[in-house]
Formats: sequence, C-alpha cells, structure tokens
Amino acid sequence: MKNLFSLLLILFIPSTLFSQEYILLDSLRKEFKITNYTLETEDIYTIKKDINIYNVFISENSILLLSILPDLDEKILPKTNERGSNWEIINYDNIKDKIFSKSKIINMVSDWKLNNIPENKTLQYKLIKKENGNYYVSKMCLTEFFSIANLKFPIISTYGTINTEEPKVTIKQMEASFKKQVPNQDFLMDIRENDFTRKVDIPYSYRNYLSKEISVKGNKAFQFWTFDGWWAHDGYNEHRGIDRFLYIPEKGIVGGSYDFYFRLKPKVSSNEYYTAPLGLMWNNIINEKIMIAKEIK
Repeated sequence: MKNLFSLLLILFIPSTLFSQEYILLDSLRKEFKITNYTLETEDIYTIKKDINIYNVFISENSILLLSILPDLDEKILPKTNERGSNWEIINYDNIKDKIFSKSKIINMVSDWKLNNIPENKTLQYKLIKKENGNYYVSKMCLTEFFSIANLKFPIISTYGTINTEEPKVTIKQMEASFKKQVPNQDFLMDIRENDFTRKVDIPYSYRNYLSKEISVKGNKAFQFWTFDGWWAHDGYNEHRGIDRFLYIPEKGIVGGSYDFYFRLKPKVSSNEYYTAPLGLMWNNIINEKIMIAKEIK
C-alpha cells in the first residue's frame, strides 16, 4: 500500500518539476552578443522592484529575450530602497545535467522562427548566473523570441517581428477602429472588460505594431505594442509577454511592460497584497506606458 501511495503521489506531481531546464548565462556570453538592462517597476506599477532583461542576439536579425521578473511574494519594506532579489543561490551540481546546450538553443530558436506564436512564450526555463564563485538561479524567467526586419507596406510582418519600417498605429487608434469595425465585441485589450473568452472565429490576427519613434540619449528608439487579449485560463497570461516594448538597433529591447505578471500576481506577503488596480493597468495600456532601462535614461 505504501508503494502504491508513493506511485500515485509521483503521478500527480506537476511534470514541470521534472522538466525544468536551465540556461547558463556564462555559456551564452561565449557564443552570442548579449546586452542587459534593468527596469524599475515603480515607473508604471507603483511597487519598487527591478526587472533584469537580457537580449541574446542569436543573429543580426533575431533576439532571444530573457526577462527576470521580480519576486512579488517578497515583502517590500516601507521607506527603504530595498527591492528584494530576483535570484537565489543554487547548487550547480544538482542542475548541471539540465543546462541548455548551444545546439539546443539554436534548435529552439529555429523552431520559433518557423512558428512564432504567442503560446511559445514561456516561464518554463530559468537563467543561471555565476557571481563571486556562487551560482544563482532566477526565481522567474520569461523567455520569448523576436525577429528584426525593415519591411515596408504592403508586406505585413508576422507575429514577433520588430519591423521598424511598418506604418505606425497607436493603441488608441486601434481601439477606435476596432469598435467601429467589430461593434459586437469588447475591445480585447481592455483589461476592464469581463469577456475574456478567447475568440476562435476572429477575422483578424494577433501581432506586434509599431507605435512611434522617440529619441533616447541621441539613439533612435522604436516603441511597439502587442495586439492580444486577456484570456481566461489557469495561470499567467504569459502569451502576452513583454506586451509593450522599446527597441534600439544594436542595443536590443531596452524598455517594456509586463502587465500579465502584475495583474495575476498580487501577493506581497502572507498577510498583505499588492493589487495593480484595473484603472491603473488600463491607463498604462491605452497610454502605452513603459519602463525604460535606467542604464539609458
């Protein structure tokens, strides 16, 4: 009976515990160009945390983006600059056999290029870094992939493409056009609406749109946003990924927003809750607010 109970327990343990895989930052640096930046969440979410983002340039026209999201379970101390840690120490010997090889990363990216869809964005992998002789693992890592292009209309770029030459459209313009053309549906980007059922018969496509060009310390920067909805399902809406972002050629993605993470994860401690109000979230969305890396402000 004891053996049967143990077997049933194993069967009900989430498979992710066995499938957890790791990406080693040191190995990435040996093979690829990497730029990294720090975003301060207080800029748009009124909570003092940091987000670490790593642009891994797989090639001149493709980026594997790794975003180390903050631990929102960790209590924020009032009137201090304590932001908590996005990393925790780990025994490398316990996970060294689960490190991504270069060939596996290349294969993953190749598959992504052929079929870059929202569902590919994942929290499955974790990043490992080495500092002062110790290894640290990210508590939460979002992995997603972007292609870079300069395709002019009438060619329309696919999902996940940073196309710096496409016609510009803002979220406000999209909202007005959507309500006019699809009057029987709520605007799917409006987080205040209650209809979060994914539409299977939609006549339009989810994709990234170029919104505007701005100058950041003499650099031409391109701001994008993602046309996608808030779908009801268990877990995070990680398919939204970095839903608004700022891109600078050669530097990569240097700013963004992660509304999906701050909407679903309100817990700050066992007794307190951080809640990003829907009004605040919608204001961020409709006005395309983003965090810009403190390294380039």
